[in-house]
Amino acid sequence: DAAGARLHRLLQAHGLESCGPALFQYVRLPHAAQVHAAFARRGILLRRFDAPPALRFGLPADEPRWARLEAALADCPNLLKEP
Repeated sequence: DAAGARLHRLLQAHGLESCGPALFQYVRLPHAAQVHAAFARRGILLRRFDAPPALRFGLPADEPRWARLEAALADCPNLLKEP
């Protein structure tokens, strides 16, 4: 699916290794809780997993939401790096 591939490429462009089916991408991050909180403050809801720490990014519903996700990824480079 084109949207799933787009999400994978977007995450990869920001240094995140992801996997998953066409509807979402799963990303392991040691500090998933902090990233989850930062994105929630921007109105972007992610599914958080505690063990192992990870996030699930769903497909944005429209172009404004794609833009908001891309902006959040660009605004949080230090959070997205491995500690």
